[in-house]
Parts: sequence; C-alpha cells; structure tokens
Amino acid sequence: MRFFVPFRDSIRQIKLEDEIINKLINAIGSCHLEDVTAIRRLYTGVDTYNFDERTTDYEGVTIKCGETDRSAPEFVRFMISFPLELLGLQPIGGKTDIFTADYCLREFGKLLETIRLEKGNATGKEKYSGRIFIHEPGAKILLRNSSFVKEGVVYISLTIRFAVLMAAKRNVVNGKISMKLVQKHLARTIRSFVRDFDKRDFLRKAAVYTRQQEVRRILAESGYVSFVANGSILPRSDDGGAMTNAVPFKSPPEDEVTLTLSGGHKLTGMAVKEGVTVITGGGYSGKSTLLDAMLHGIYDHIPGDGREYCLTINSACKVIAEDGRCVTNLDISPFIRNVGNLQTRRFTTMHASGSTSQAANIIEALAFGCGAMLVDEDRTATNFMIRDARMKGIIKNDPIVPFTDRVRQIYRDTGVSTVLIIGGSSDYLDLADNVYIMDRYVIHNYNAKVAATRQQDFSFFDAADKELIEWQQSRVLRAKAIMTLKKDIETNRIREVITVGEDEIVVGEYKADISKLDTIVSKLQLTAVAFILRKVLTPKLEGKLNLLDTVLELYDLIDAEGLDAVYSTAFGIDFNMELPALHDVLFALSRMNGLTIETLR
Repeated sequence: MRFFVPFRDSIRQIKLEDEIINKLINAIGSCHLEDVTAIRRLYTGVDTYNFDERTTDYEGVTIKCGETDRSAPEFVRFMISFPLELLGLQPIGGKTDIFTADYCLREFGKLLETIRLEKGNATGKEKYSGRIFIHEPGAKILLRNSSFVKEGVVYISLTIRFAVLMAAKRNVVNGKISMKLVQKHLARTIRSFVRDFDKRDFLRKAAVYTRQQEVRRILAESGYVSFVANGSILPRSDDGGAMTNAVPFKSPPEDEVTLTLSGGHKLTGMAVKEGVTVITGGGYSGKSTLLDAMLHGIYDHIPGDGREYCLTINSACKVIAEDGRCVTNLDISPFIRNVGNLQTRRFTTMHASGSTSQAANIIEALAFGCGAMLVDEDRTATNFMIRDARMKGIIKNDPIVPFTDRVRQIYRDTGVSTVLIIGGSSDYLDLADNVYIMDRYVIHNYNAKVAATRQQDFSFFDAADKELIEWQQSRVLRAKAIMTLKKDIETNRIREVITVGEDEIVVGEYKADISKLDTIVSKLQLTAVAFILRKVLTPKLEGKLNLLDTVLELYDLIDAEGLDAVYSTAFGIDFNMELPALHDVLFALSRMNGLTIETLR
C-alpha cells in the first residue's frame, strides 16, 4: 500500500500526486467540525494510506499513520518512507545508513520549514491552530527513530497537529484547514523532496562521514585517544555553531600527523596519544574549549560544524566532582580509605562529597568500559586532585589518596588513558607522557621544557598499598520482577511511571539526576535513556543483572531493530529519541536512588 511519487515534473504528474494523497485527505475530511475523536479513525482503522498505481515504472512512497498520545489525539504521528532507489541511492548498511537517515531528515525538514504554517489560522472570530512538526537535529549525527534506514528504505517521522478550535470546546476540529496541511503542505514537501533530491550534495557530505569512520578506525589501531584536524573551529557561538572569527586549530609540529584516507584524501592535525596527557595554560587560553571539543568528538558532526574532523574514541567520558550524587555499594577504597564509620569498600550515600563523588565517578568509568577519562581541574575536588610533597610530609594519615598517586597506575593496570586540564598544580607535569601549553588559543608542545625542570619521577607518586587493587569492578543489579511501578498518592492506584525532565528522569519509584552528564546533548537522548532503563528495570526473571552486559544486549537490540524497540506510547512522552553514549545509560542507572546495586569481584 503506497503513495507513488514519480520523477516527471509536469502538470499532469503533479495533478496525479494530488489525487494520490486524496486517500489521506478523505480520511481527514471526515473530521470536519466533528468531535476530535473522529481523528482516531486515522489510526484505529486502516493505518496505512495507499494508492494502487497502475503503472510499475517506478517505486513509490508510503505514508503510515500511528497513534500518539491518547490524551491529545489531534497530534498524529506519520511515518513517510522513501525507497532509496527513488532518491538515486543504493542501500549500503552499517553506519552509512545512520548518515543517510540524518541527511534525509535535515533536507526534508528544510522543505517543510519553508511552507510551515507558523501562525494560528484565523477565520473570522474562530481561531484554529494546525501545524506539522518534525525533529530538527543539532550538529551531531546520531541514530534516531525520527529518521532511519531499514531494508533499503529511509523512514522519516513527523507529527501533524490537526486544526482544533482554540475556544472553550477544544474538541471541535476544522477539517478544511486540516486537509490544507496535508494537501498543500505535506504533499508539496514529499513531491519536492523526491524531485529535487540533490545527490551530489549527499555524496559530498557522505564522503566526510566516511572519512570520520576511517579516522576512528585509525585511532583504534594506532594508539591514539583523539585527533583534531588543522583548521578545525573549536569555540562555539551562542547558537551552538562554529564561532565566527575564531582562531583555527593548528597542531604543534612535534605532534602533527597526516592520515591518508580512501581516495587519497589526506587529513593533517594533532594526534593525542594514549597515556597521561596534560594541557595547561593561563585563564581564557582555550584549554577547556579544546577539552570540550575532544569530549564531544565521541560523536560525528555534520560538515560545516567546524568540529567534523575533531574525533575521539567513542568510549571517552568526562570525570568531575559531583557533590550530592547518590552512590550505592561501590568500592572507592583505591581513593578513599576506611576511616571511622566510613566503609569505603561498600560505600553508600545519598549525598556524596566532592572527593567521594569524584572517586565514585572514576571507579564507575572503569567498570563501564570507558577507554579515556577527560578531567577539567575547574570541575574537580581540590583535595582529591593534589597533595604536594610538603603537605604529604605534614599529613601522615590522610584517608584520601590523591589522583596524582593513581593516574599512572590506572593507565599501567587498565590501559585507560587520562587527559587533564591543569592550571594550579605542577605535580601533573611530572606525571604526564605529554604536556601541552595553550597560549592565546594556540597549542604548543611543552615536553622539552618539562623535562628540563622535572622535579619528581613517576615512582615518587606511587601510593603504598597493602593489597592489589582490582580497578575494574563488575556492577550488578539485584532485580525484582517489576521495578517500574509506583503508587499514585492521589488515586492510591499502582501504575507504571516514566517521566523525563530537563535534569532528571524518573522510572517507577526511582529517580536519577543526570544534570552533570556532559555527553548527553539533547532531551531526545534523555528520553532514550529513560526507555532503555525501563527495559533494564523490567526483567522477566528475578536475580542479579550485570549492568554492563545487560545494557550491551539492549544496544544490540537497538542496532538490529531501531530505537522504537524500547519505546512505548503509554506514557505520553514525545516519541523522538536519539541514541546516547552507552556509558551515559550506565551512569544514569548508577545515579538512580533506591536501586540495589552491588559490586562483584
């Protein structure tokens, strides 16, 4: 059952296309000035609208209607599918399909924006509002359920708010305006998208995405944590785009590498090696901007963003002090030794301090497979980060083992690298494999000068340990049969609850503050986190669930079936989702108060 949209641009063909979409128009017309529940016929009857085209010279477009929120039936979700061959493209599969879906979503959205009904439709004294909504992605290329490729077809999702009288009787629908949305606006967008699809532009931008994947493979094979191409624009403007008149990035000569990619394309820039890397410099010199660009380099960026060739291993994460976070049964004894009633081998608190929270964040990063930790001194606990030689001589029994005494040990024992922004302690200069200094937004290699002024060798910072430290802990969840139910205080009824706020998510009776997770970049990622956690928290059997293994299995499910595999319409939450970094799901799960999480060795 399909709408067929051919290539030929003629009066006859455009008329045919208008006739084709009449199938949907007729269904909408039945809603004219009736109760809003009439719209439900769009998705409670035959939910795919089609036209049986008698010619078979071309493939076609399908429009499928699906239910959204039952409490707002005038908001109806439509999924429009375009065979890739219709756009002159061939299905490739893998990560390339993520780019294809991203590109098509952006181009379809641009066409819809030019004809969108921005204002309410006024007819005399009666005011109606009707609009077509489509997700407007940011600069990152992510797996989404608002647009995806499956079996050689690209699917683009949008929501139509059919025209409802904005008066006391909210349930009155204006069918004429609703039909206009579909006939004039949606039909025109579909026609223009197919007819004017710019394959050259697609291939040019797809080549950038292909190079990004090649650079990522080189990072994994060559012992690099990150690559920043010369000419990259790292500072961001207020709208999140590349800042105008910013100083382009230029690699220090000592660290400049040239990567040869497919087609003979060459990229030159700075390669940050594995190990311990320190970036220092004065205030406002560009240190934090560089670290931020490296952090967000776990995602691919669209061409023109300025950071499209700033790429970091996908498993990199940021580690900060996070006063007030909850911690459950975590062994933080490598950093905080037992003292008094503070049992740090099974540390639990609802309000961690700066030092204990940073210790917990590092232990969790190691447990959840992070391959590099990015640390900015401005967001750390000072007493956790440093203890200089003089203070070590004065304080003999400090329960806090500073990060200086562990950073090299972590790399030696686990292979996890650390990149630090440091401006207040010279100790880290002696601990680093590579030191850089930023001066007026330009980075310089500082290794030679550090070597000439080195005060201590690595062994000076080794902490004395009575037992061998097991850095990579296995975190398990003691599961109940159903963990997402909550009693409603007003009705006294037990129901399943999911809510997604700006800084927190709630699943059942459990709440997680995720305001400090820097690599969650959109509300859509938060929605995905919430629904992934719902899957984790509703196991079929009771027992213990390994958190990392369980979330990895869900990511395999999403990879095979898409994000809609974890979504449910039962909660009135916007269906649009973007895939978050795997470690952010695990970090969010660890921050859910009340969960019974344990450490296995």
